[in-house]
Amino acid sequence: MASPDNQKQLTVINNNHGKFFGPVQVYMGYVFIAVGVFCAIYSPYILLFLIPGGFMAFTSTGTMIDIENKKVRPYTSLFGFIRTGKWTEVSRFSGFKIIKSNRRYTSYSRANVQLDMNISDISLILVNNNGTGKVVLNRYNNFEDARKDMYELKTTLLPLNNSHEI
Repeated sequence: MASPDNQKQLTVINNNHGKFFGPVQVYMGYVFIAVGVFCAIYSPYILLFLIPGGFMAFTSTGTMIDIENKKVRPYTSLFGFIRTGKWTEVSRFSGFKIIKSNRRYTSYSRANVQLDMNISDISLILVNNNGTGKVVLNRYNNFEDARKDMYELKTTLLPLNNSHEI
């Protein structure tokens, strides 16, 4: 039988949205970490490379959803373990939107050749009436998964509101 503390933890959903920085910056963070570790035998000051490397390589974003208290918390996880963000009452929001988002990461080679990485996904967003307040709840690969989760969250978080979707 689950204790009350464990039962409360089950009502909080943690959706990780991925890395905060683009792929090139994340790779650069891993390079900083490797340089800091391997060159530490020459000077202990080179270990300072671990700080920006860890920040760039492990910082991510996400959203926590507290079903029991009807709150959401968009967060940035600094260094992969320090979560920053404020809890917001779901009552401030009026509905859901499902949108397709496209991100493009551009980098250049030494020969000045452009390399583009296009990433597209479907985002489930909690919005207020005038559209200014938005919280990305989760990201999906297809529209059906986003719609299924939207209907589940609509019944638990906003049971009385007329939620809409686009």
